[in-house]
Parts: sequence; C-alpha cells; structure tokens
Amino acid sequence: MLSYLYPLRTYLIVAGDINRPNPMTADWVVPLSINPPLLGVSIGKTRYTRKLIEEQKDFVVAVPTMDLLKDVWIAGTVSGSKENKAEKMSVTFIPSEKVKAPSIKECAANLECKVVNEVETGDHIFFVGEIVNVTYGDAFKEGKPNIKNYKFIMHASFGPEFTYPSDEIVRP
Repeated sequence: MLSYLYPLRTYLIVAGDINRPNPMTADWVVPLSINPPLLGVSIGKTRYTRKLIEEQKDFVVAVPTMDLLKDVWIAGTVSGSKENKAEKMSVTFIPSEKVKAPSIKECAANLECKVVNEVETGDHIFFVGEIVNVTYGDAFKEGKPNIKNYKFIMHASFGPEFTYPSDEIVRP
C-alpha cells in the first residue's frame, strides 16, 4: 500500500564512524520541526544501520544526486553487517563536525543529526534527529536546492527505478 506514496526523494543515512562508515539508502525521511530543527527517518528493525544508530545516538542524512546513483544502489542493497559497503562505493567519507557518523564529500548536503527520540512503528524504528550541523556545496548555494543544475534522486518505486525532478517550476 505504501507504493502509492512514490516517487519519494532518496537519501543516504550514514551511521558508524570514519573508520567503518555504514551508509544506507532511505526514502522515508521527513522534516519535523523548524525550531528546533528536527527530522525523522524510519529504519527497519532488522537493518544494521538501526543497530549502529541506537548504539551511537547520531547519524548523517546525506543528499545525493543522480551522479551517485550507483553508490546509492550499493548502499541500499549490500548489508553492512556482512560486508564493508564503504569499500564497494566510490564516494569519499569525511569526518563530520558535530557527530561521530561521517559525511559524504560528493553529496550535495550533509545534515548531521543527534538522536532525540526513538519510536517503534511496526517493523521500523522512527528516529527523530536534531540537526546540529549542515554542510553543503553549490547545489544549495542560494539557500534552496538548485534543481536546474543538480538532479536530486527520487525513488520511483520499491524496485530499481529512479528519476529526478525537472527544472520546470509550476505555480498555481
């Protein structure tokens, strides 16, 4: 039934540390509050990333573009408990400024979050993170996403189908 909500923006949730980063692909990311700046991410109970976030109490939401689609696919299909995803990916993990979880240099933005609440929601855990630092590149230079020059990833369905928003802006 949730397939009727797609397409959804796709992000990379990074847990672990700079020595063993564990990125996971996630579509279920939502803004929750402006003041304080809060966002939420829903992660399956069986996921290794969930375990790391529960232990460390922080994570990074990295904003990829279509240039990183192969890496996004690896992050979403390889189990971090069985393999080191970072070794399979072509991205550069860099230390974050305020959390242990690393950021991704090639991503358009990295939102560093500290866990302030966890809610069990069926087969997922919903982590509420306070955004304690943000780093970003040219894709957000003007304070908003540059959709004309950067193709932000949208997951079109539960399968291996992705798209991106066009640069057409429509106002009612």
